[in-house]
Amino acid sequence: MQVKQFNIKNYITDTGAESLQTQALQKAIDDCFQAGGGEIVFPKGEYVLSTVYLKSNVHIRLEKDAVILGSLDFNDYAENEVIDYPIYQDASHTYYYPSMFVAIDCENIAIYGEGKIDMRSVWDEENKRKIVHRGAKCIAFKNCKNVRVSGLEINHVTDLGVHFAGCENVDVFGLKMRVYIDGISLDNSKNARVHDCQVEAGDDAIVFKSSYTLNRLDVCRDVRVWDCKLKSRCNAIKFGTETNGGFENIHIENIDVYETRMCGIAIESVDGAVIDGITIKNVIMRNVNTPLFIHLGKRMRGPAGREIGEIKNVLIENVVASGPYEPYEVVAWNYASYIRNDFYQKPWVFGRAESFDDTNDGNTAESDWQMTSNVCGLEGRPLKNIVLRNIHLSLDGGVQSFNKDVPEEAQDYPEVYVYGRILPAKGIYFRYIDGLTVENVTVETNRPDVRKACVFEKVNALVYK
Repeated sequence: MQVKQFNIKNYITDTGAESLQTQALQKAIDDCFQAGGGEIVFPKGEYVLSTVYLKSNVHIRLEKDAVILGSLDFNDYAENEVIDYPIYQDASHTYYYPSMFVAIDCENIAIYGEGKIDMRSVWDEENKRKIVHRGAKCIAFKNCKNVRVSGLEINHVTDLGVHFAGCENVDVFGLKMRVYIDGISLDNSKNARVHDCQVEAGDDAIVFKSSYTLNRLDVCRDVRVWDCKLKSRCNAIKFGTETNGGFENIHIENIDVYETRMCGIAIESVDGAVIDGITIKNVIMRNVNTPLFIHLGKRMRGPAGREIGEIKNVLIENVVASGPYEPYEVVAWNYASYIRNDFYQKPWVFGRAESFDDTNDGNTAESDWQMTSNVCGLEGRPLKNIVLRNIHLSLDGGVQSFNKDVPEEAQDYPEVYVYGRILPAKGIYFRYIDGLTVENVTVETNRPDVRKACVFEKVNALVYK
């Protein structure tokens, strides 16, 4: 059956260079929906949009050399929707209306093609949303089924790039993204596939959430990610920080991580989430500060009465992380960073945070700057069945003295430095684990380092070979 097509140019009446085509596209979407569905086509050319609302069975296709530009006035985007239930998660994961493409409770929707979307670095200059000047998301889908986003180049987004909350049967592939905040975010979504994407993000590149944004506890389940190339000012692959519900059966493989300031892989549960069944394999990292961070914490930002979460049944294998650790060009990672033209990252400069020992912009390449990978549960809540196999870490090193006593209490916000930057291991520090296999894990440093490759504290059922 032939798909009904709706050419957006047939709806545009004002063709001025900065004229908004938002109403024209919304009319095309409404017509397409009323006709039972079809495809809205953007031919070659430039189009300026703010917020449009997708409807079921509507597909949007950008032909080659079609460019959608975000409005240069943030006030053109929709305001935050009214939320009448408790909010525990960050505002960026709460509100969906301030976005270019919004879809809520839709089925069979898609945005794809060979064209580009450029949000043009438009921030909330007045900070009227009170979320540190973050602007509009590019694509925000909530409670949708049968979703496809593919083939596009997406640039200069000042809030989340592509965000799915409570969505099912999601296909994301062939994207090329360069954005200031998170790249691709899956929050309590199920049966999702992300592959063949290139993501450069000021925040996390591919991030999994399990927040309370759906007004219920839920899980992120049955997700596959493969053949992606990731660069991040924060973490390349991350679970968290919004971790109310859980994560189950997540499989990630064939990932190239490069020029990343924090972690290559970060798996975190701090708000009660149960993480059960994570497989990550075949990962190459270059110029990445910290390869690995697995952390159970007790921030507990969520409904009252929740127990501390769990992390169990995690397999990470075939990982090679190598230097040299050198400065690199990168996107800004928030509004303040953007305003000061902060597009150059020195690996030994991380910013400041609570409990981040000996961190300042005066660090140099010769400082003991590299943060230690760590895999830690809590007393009485150990991690369970963790397997690290065939992992080679080539690190900066250089530590000649260190504090052997690691604090029991971590800072609330879970970054890799929660227990301090310099830990007793030069490779990986392990604590509070029941069932740990460390097989063929090797560590070398570019500078002499007095610490052991791996340190195990309060670990039961250890297999180390």
